[in-house]
Amino acid sequence: MEISLDSPFQKIDFFVSFVLIGVCVLFLSCTPAGAASLTAYISTSPSGDSIKTATDYEQEGMALMAQRDWNGLIALTDDGLALYPDESELMCLKAYALRKIGHFQESVDLLDVAIPLDPRPARFANRGYGLLSLGRTHDALADAYTAIALDSSYATGHVLKATALLEMGNLTGALEEADTAIALGPGIAHYWHIRGNVMDRMGNCTGAIESLERSVTLDNEYEMPWPGLTNASSDLAQVKARCSRPTTSPTPTQAAFPSLLVVATTGIMVWLIRK
Repeated sequence: MEISLDSPFQKIDFFVSFVLIGVCVLFLSCTPAGAASLTAYISTSPSGDSIKTATDYEQEGMALMAQRDWNGLIALTDDGLALYPDESELMCLKAYALRKIGHFQESVDLLDVAIPLDPRPARFANRGYGLLSLGRTHDALADAYTAIALDSSYATGHVLKATALLEMGNLTGALEEADTAIALGPGIAHYWHIRGNVMDRMGNCTGAIESLERSVTLDNEYEMPWPGLTNASSDLAQVKARCSRPTTSPTPTQAAFPSLLVVATTGIMVWLIRK
């Protein structure tokens, strides 16, 4: 729509308005409070260059994740979701942080919203660990199957499946999935940790110790999937203590002595007869 300035009065009105706007801007910029207000307006204005995109928030979120600043990540994603309420990646980042600080149900609930918007293997694994932390092992296993179906080379999906199967007592299946995860990501400490736990449950002391030692060597301080889980160093110490206990023959109980006496008496009688 074009503005017509054919009338002299219209030209004067436009000029006066322009001057008044200029005076207001100058006044605002000359006072601290006014400058702050003007800066805030410009930064939040739709045409301002300083507005963060959803990608900006996601990149900052990944940096906070690397620093393990979970509360900072939650605050950042809250700000991002205020501007981009349907951004599934921001939801998933927040859900990940919520799980890391023990807010398991909130994490799962948020992923229930995010996953239908953009289903990806990592998001099913993210929710799967949250479900495991809530004791919903079968639901976690279902998410592991879905993650693997979407991408069979996604190692985290396999180790999630191994963890769920271990909880369910399927040790053979758990070992197979742990080995698959390690084949896809041999340098990930968590995968060796899970394998060590599986071998321990199988009663294989040597295999358990070797796997747990490998986990500790790779990263002794890796972040556990959720708070309260023992790390590989603690599990290794427990396995070594348990496997180093000497096996001793049981001491005959008092109830066994009459049987021993009968055997001894019979033996003596046989010896006397033969003599």
